[in-house]
Amino acid sequence: MFRRLLGAALAGVMLISVPVGCGGPGGQVKSSKTKKKKTERSTLLSEAREDAKAGEIESADKAYAAAYEVDKEFPILEERIDFLVRVGRTSKAQDVAKAYYDAHPTDPRAYALYAEALLGNHRGQEALEVADQLLALDAENATGHERKGRALMLLDKTQEGIDALRTAVKLDPSSALFHMSLGSALHKTKEINEAQLEFRAAVKFAPDDSLANALLGMALRDMNELDESRQYLDKAIELDPDNGRAYFELGLLLNVQGKQADAEVALSRAVQKAPNDSTFWYAYGEIYRVQERFDEALSAYTKAVDLDPPHPKAIAKLGILLVDRKDWKEAEAVLTKAARRDPKNAVIYLHLGVVYAATKRNRTAIETFEKYLDLAPKNDPDRDRAEDAIRELKRRR
Repeated sequence: MFRRLLGAALAGVMLISVPVGCGGPGGQVKSSKTKKKKTERSTLLSEAREDAKAGEIESADKAYAAAYEVDKEFPILEERIDFLVRVGRTSKAQDVAKAYYDAHPTDPRAYALYAEALLGNHRGQEALEVADQLLALDAENATGHERKGRALMLLDKTQEGIDALRTAVKLDPSSALFHMSLGSALHKTKEINEAQLEFRAAVKFAPDDSLANALLGMALRDMNELDESRQYLDKAIELDPDNGRAYFELGLLLNVQGKQADAEVALSRAVQKAPNDSTFWYAYGEIYRVQERFDEALSAYTKAVDLDPPHPKAIAKLGILLVDRKDWKEAEAVLTKAARRDPKNAVIYLHLGVVYAATKRNRTAIETFEKYLDLAPKNDPDRDRAEDAIRELKRRR
């Protein structure tokens, strides 16, 4: 108490000693330093954004870090984390966010930021734990429920995730971000009509948000409202010409319309704008595959496999293409790896059986075809093919 009163007394003395309106030397120094700091921060932020747009990742990150060091403004840190996640530097984003989280144990923003970085790095369980910590600080924190919902979705706890996201929307119904998160979860569970309602709400609250428009366009496409879908996707690209997601969704729309050449162009822009998204590369490979441009398809599938996280279907498709090209050695390596990653994917065993049969490992081929038959649905059209192959291989023995 004495300390607080003494501080107030000294503050009073300071006020008396500097006449109001006279611009005393202390005020001038402070004003000058503040102005210089703002100018330096603004310059560094501009550099960071320009470097980011030019694809200069390291220099952009250094500029973001320097801009934050000038005056420790939290929005700069948020922008840096978002940038690092977008360019695939998710481990770095996680480290930077954790440093702030460790240093600010009572700041709810620290928990939200760290959870976001963990989600960007696909660390669902850790993100869930941090979101729960945030909710322990404040059970009514809408961002905490949103982060928890997305973490649960990442962990395939679908209904729990949707429930948490609904809570976030209920707590803050004007948040476009929360409507987008809930809409994305509903879209994942094929509740397309309800998803598009959430995306419409997002567009209502943030009409100039490129992602909100792209997501609404996606949902409308999946409802077969193709003309309206195109309107929102075009608007998303107009709002942000660097939005890879908008080009990706447009590519899928054009594919549905049978416009393969235009779809290829849109997907090429998607991977150009967002080169670290394995889903975009997988779709790019699919477009090439249906056009029987197998070299380009192989290249795109390989990229989708090499990225972290890899697209779950890309490695099997890559192996299948290698089987079609009779590149048995490489096909075996790829498909064996795919089977380790996804041991219940019947299609992988079908094509791995083809590889073993072609390389005259008949017993292994039979066992692999039988594994396919154990996993494949009863109405799978390739069951007859596998059964015929087993009979032929047994006849050869």
